[in-house]
Amino acid sequence: MKAALSALSCGRICVGAAAVGMAQAAFDFALARLRERKAFGKRLGEYQHGQFRMAQRATEIENARNLVVRAALCADGGRSIVEPEAPMAKVYATRMCVDMVRDAIQIHGALGWMQQVAADGTALPLEAMYRDAKIGEIYEGANEVLEWVIARNILGRDLTG
Repeated sequence: MKAALSALSCGRICVGAAAVGMAQAAFDFALARLRERKAFGKRLGEYQHGQFRMAQRATEIENARNLVVRAALCADGGRSIVEPEAPMAKVYATRMCVDMVRDAIQIHGALGWMQQVAADGTALPLEAMYRDAKIGEIYEGANEVLEWVIARNILGRDLTG
């Protein structure tokens, strides 16, 4: 049982790290779009909504990155079962990733949902990233189950079972 839980801890840290990387990529696509796309005579990035949303997402990406690094440091420090850090990192990072990719799609409008955006085959990977981001909330322990694991660690088994 200890070996299985140890493997799950490692997997959850890895899923969290992948979510951070995917969110960063979506963030970078969104930034590029905000800088180049014009609407009503202004670049999208000149509107406060986009500015505030990207500031929020940048903060969330950094928070997720820090949770993943903390969980990884716990594992590197010799803890075989990294709880509640690994579940926290996985839950937060995957939820944030889904939100970030969805925002990047929204910023791109209809192009965000397209597999191919030009006759030359130029691809925008956001629609595939959205599927990949969503599955991150499910494997290595569904986020809802991991929230119970986190609660069990902070409240104790006498309350949570």
